[in-house]
Amino acid sequence: MPSFGEKIRAVRMMKGIKQSELASFLNVKQQSISKLENGRINISAELANKVASYLGFRSKQEMETFYQNHIQKNCAEKEH
Repeated sequence: MPSFGEKIRAVRMMKGIKQSELASFLNVKQQSISKLENGRINISAELANKVASYLGFRSKQEMETFYQNHIQKNCAEKEH
């Protein structure tokens, strides 16, 4: 199962948002976003919800549901 960071990367890329844009919104360095997406750092539930909000969702859970229904499902269908 993909990490939350991997889900962030997939949704961010699908929406055409650069790591630097997300980093600026969160007031962190772009390298921190890269580390998050690569699973080298974890974030709090509060920050996860803030990221999800920036990506257009009401919560982390809503973003994860979107990922499962649209991104993960499409990837699975392409493998068959």
